[in-house]
Amino acid sequence: MTRSIALMTALALAAVVGVQDLAPSWAGFHTWQYAGVVVILMIVVGSYTGSASKGRDGELGYRLLLVTGGALLIGLAGLASGLLGADTVTISRAPGTVVPLPDLRAAAFFPNADAQSITQGDATILLRHRDGSSVAVPGHGRIFSGSYAVEARPHVAAFIEARDAHGDHLTVTQPTGAAFLSPVLLFPTTVQIEGQSLPADTFATPAIGRKIQAMYFSPAAAASTRVHQMVGDRPAILFAVDDESGHLVSGGLGLAADGSETLVGGVRVRPSIGSYPALVVSSVPAPPALLVGVAAMGCGLLWAFAWPVRRTRMLSGLQPVDPAGTQPG
Repeated sequence: MTRSIALMTALALAAVVGVQDLAPSWAGFHTWQYAGVVVILMIVVGSYTGSASKGRDGELGYRLLLVTGGALLIGLAGLASGLLGADTVTISRAPGTVVPLPDLRAAAFFPNADAQSITQGDATILLRHRDGSSVAVPGHGRIFSGSYAVEARPHVAAFIEARDAHGDHLTVTQPTGAAFLSPVLLFPTTVQIEGQSLPADTFATPAIGRKIQAMYFSPAAAASTRVHQMVGDRPAILFAVDDESGHLVSGGLGLAADGSETLVGGVRVRPSIGSYPALVVSSVPAPPALLVGVAAMGCGLLWAFAWPVRRTRMLSGLQPVDPAGTQPG
């Protein structure tokens, strides 16, 4: 096993494991194929480590043991995360919901949201730990908590305002949702319309006995349908209104673009379409192991290559001493 191959393999092993922190939600990290790649790289690095520890690569080999040892520690952390770590989970909850996260010793607080925050997509999930500390999970961002990466990903959502035919406010409920009184739709299911799979959700207006299904059309989904002719490039929702017996009422189909009101089945509905965050929790290699491994590799490379060069330059800079003590005349 040559020294150059061992060093390149050690760096490759660190990179293969380190990518778990860059894209922690990739399902491939929990497959046998990924584990196999890590094991093969560890075998190559381990082979050189055994040889160098017996002095077969001289003094430089001894110094490089820090590099290979650090890489093997990183590899073990990557294997543990991939094989023993929990699979990535996506947690989508209604505004105002609290979700315990026992593995993180914390709870996720999903904030309340109004029409403006849904349209702007600026709601922020709060992660509160058992020790009382709190941290906000940034939108489109990621934080690390122990051996877990926590991300907030925007998910399509709509805030629904409903009124009766006379313009009086109607309470919106979600009998089948996690939050009964939430006016925010998160579209957890899909329906097939004109060959497309569209996000869908349901809500009710108990005061007038209506159950309403909402189907979301993104601008891309609407482009190939007649919906585009009605709403242009704006997102829109198709509403289907049923009575208490589950039958479609007269005039029970209607389309409303983002921010526009429409009268459908005796209900005036105005959707404010945007996004609301979902929480994505993924296992990652233990941070202490990665830090120790990276530090060992860095120190080993410096000790093996930078220090000998510096020492040689220092020695070459010393002036020879005349043993006779004579001075030029």
